Amino acid sequence: MASFWASLGDIEQNRGNWDEAEKLYRQSLEMMTELGDRSGMATSWALLGNIERNRGNWDEAEKLYRQSLEMMTELGDRQGIATSICCLGENEIGRGNLDTAEQLLTEALGKMQKLGMTWHIAEANYYFARLERKRGNTEVAQQHYDTAHQILQQLGAAKDLERIDREWHSTD
Repeated sequence: MASFWASLGDIEQNRGNWDEAEKLYRQSLEMMTELGDRSGMATSWALLGNIERNRGNWDEAEKLYRQSLEMMTELGDRQGIATSICCLGENEIGRGNLDTAEQLLTEALGKMQKLGMTWHIAEANYYFARLERKRGNTEVAQQHYDTAHQILQQLGAAKDLERIDREWHSTD
């Protein structure tokens, strides 16, 4: 049931219904907590962090991402650690702390590459593209975007390609 609520939350988040997504993620977190599923709790905190980041609540998002990172670290979940660090980096882009974002994303990308997390490597490159674009480094930004685009294309991730294309071209 907890996973089902999280999946429904994903659907609502993709629709932009953040309040409904938050409600479903909190139901999932409650069930994961009752079950003592620490991995599920860490994932729920990260999902709730995404909601807060989408709302522009950077401090709350960071708190939730750090909870997730702490639990993933306790569990020794190297992929979860890399993903949590990447989320913290993306959050810092939103805050405008580009140097901090770069440090976090560099650390996350290194871990992802060692673990062969292909889709996540594409996402991290896309975040680097956004970061470099904010710095005005359009050539470097385009290189990161092209890398992300190529990986997603190789993976056949059509929805992700549509999303990054839409976001990338809407900020021109």
